[in-house]
Amino acid sequence: MQEKTITIRIEPEWKKRIEKMATERIETKSNLIREAVIEFIRRETEMKEIKKMVARRFALDKISFEELIKIVGYKEARKIAFYVQTAKKSFVEGLR
Repeated sequence: MQEKTITIRIEPEWKKRIEKMATERIETKSNLIREAVIEFIRRETEMKEIKKMVARRFALDKISFEELIKIVGYKEARKIAFYVQTAKKSFVEGLR
């Protein structure tokens, strides 16, 4: 697999921190940034799956709204609750 180059803009302070950390770890800046990006994407992907599972459990009334808030935060819980409520309402109206 051929690697591709990505160019980013970053504030000077962060560039210094990256350089310092790379030196301390005896690592290239490129490897350090690559590992950070990959880890970020991995975590985001995992969180997305967790949110799906939790939303499903909430929709099935297996967890409360308060529990939902504890897991995904208030803002995300409100979104999930809105979509679940909208889907349930749509389903009921479809049965009429």
